[in-house]
Amino acid sequence: MATRLFAPRDPRLDPAALPPRRLVLGRALGSQGREVDQVLAVRFPAPRSYTTQEVVELQSHGGPAVLRALLAAALEAGCRLARPGEFTLRAYLGGRLDLSQAEAVAQLIAAQSEGEAGLALAGLAGGLSQVLGPVRRALTLAAATVEAAIDFPEETNELAGPALAEELRAQALEPLRRVVARRQSGRVWREGALVVLCGRPNVGKSSLFNALLGQNRAIVTPTAGTTRDAIEESALLGGVVCRLTDTAGLGLEPGELEALGRAAARERLGRADLALVVLDQGAPLTGEDRHVLDITRDISRVLTLNKSDLMPAWQAEELAGEGAPALRVSAKHSSGLEELAEAVGAALTGGQPEPAPGEAVASQRQAEALVACAAALERAIAGLEAPEVAAELVSLDLAGALARLGEVDGVDAPEAVIEAVFDQFCVGK
Repeated sequence: MATRLFAPRDPRLDPAALPPRRLVLGRALGSQGREVDQVLAVRFPAPRSYTTQEVVELQSHGGPAVLRALLAAALEAGCRLARPGEFTLRAYLGGRLDLSQAEAVAQLIAAQSEGEAGLALAGLAGGLSQVLGPVRRALTLAAATVEAAIDFPEETNELAGPALAEELRAQALEPLRRVVARRQSGRVWREGALVVLCGRPNVGKSSLFNALLGQNRAIVTPTAGTTRDAIEESALLGGVVCRLTDTAGLGLEPGELEALGRAAARERLGRADLALVVLDQGAPLTGEDRHVLDITRDISRVLTLNKSDLMPAWQAEELAGEGAPALRVSAKHSSGLEELAEAVGAALTGGQPEPAPGEAVASQRQAEALVACAAALERAIAGLEAPEVAAELVSLDLAGALARLGEVDGVDAPEAVIEAVFDQFCVGK
């Protein structure tokens, strides 16, 4: 195939047998053998390639016209477009990566911050696999021991249930629990967080939204109720990638549009990782302000006292019973924004530091599978510790735990799980 697409500049080189892992200068050939671009070609012989298969890469100057011509030539030569994640899928099927590492490739591509990229890179390096490998070995050994006791009772000693249960607890259950717990505190570092600005109309939510973004994204006017629908943009606050959302005022004014805006704001609050409650310190607290404080009481939040450049109409001490940090800012003059960003980051992470380099954090899908694995393992341990529980039931629970673990490391994973993982990828890669 490569011979129809590439001609080395050195006539002594055979395009069908390029030297491995060396850049070779030559011409990219389009339809009817005409030159399309001057390119570099590199051959990766199997199995020492990303996919574990024979691979030839062409590195061109780029540009839409050149790339279209190269693509047309490749399709004419018998190539086809790669499906989403196909190269990484081949790497997984070839044993180059396990399923958690393959998933980390997609997360690395989608990373929006250095923190996200670092965590994905740790997963790609096998950080999660290093934790789960001993868990799988402990589960497999326990399952074999129980099966032997079931199939060959006359040839095996009586099953030492309590001792086996203790080994499983130490070598499998506790590591699983640590991974899941780390997921809870490390999730926002990996996936970012939804931060919703809320407050009554005309407290300066949109001005604060623009100030935190550093651009005029939301319309700001002196007229109350300008924002009717939610506006969302990404911002880095306290080191965490946040989906910052400006919502309609949570007031009590009549009207169908106002009611729809309030409903949309409440829907966002229901999904929020953090509420940024905006209050106007330049005007007396109102019943609407108290209403906003009430409906956000059960949400993690930071109280933002906006318009601090004006003479305060009330003091921050009046919010002492709200159980949330209160910071004075001025969106108009961009004062207090750095302190606010740090407070947002601290509230989202619970003050926990960013995971150390090389420490992998499970994704939501992986965490759900690991929680189910731990639940099955807990049932198996309880059965081993209870003499009246049949070994067959313990064996079923251990098999269930291994199956759910397979949804993360890919061992005997169902086809539907594998498809779900690779559906996350962009075309190719």
